[in-house]
Amino acid sequence: MTDFNKIVPVRNCEHEINNELVTVLFKKEKPTFIEKLFFKKQLEKPYKIDLDEIGSFIWHLCDGTKNISEITKLASEHFNDKIEPAKERVELFVKELNKNKLVSLFEKR
Repeated sequence: MTDFNKIVPVRNCEHEINNELVTVLFKKEKPTFIEKLFFKKQLEKPYKIDLDEIGSFIWHLCDGTKNISEITKLASEHFNDKIEPAKERVELFVKELNKNKLVSLFEKR
């Protein structure tokens, strides 16, 4: 079993920056038949997820160069008590991004 702290996240989709906050842009992977039939125009537009200050900071660090442990350390140094418990929050956020296919996770060798 791989230590999750050694895993490196890499962004899979585009993003926009507005007032230092990130908006993640992505296309729905498998639209339903009803969505295809009735909402074809909306399916062509990307979905958007607005990230808060902490999420935006972590998103920028998911560039394929830093592992979870390094991201946690940087986030903890930047936000101090605001992100505590940092390890759990960073891991949960990255796992959610991965679950929604917004980032991929790799083991750095």
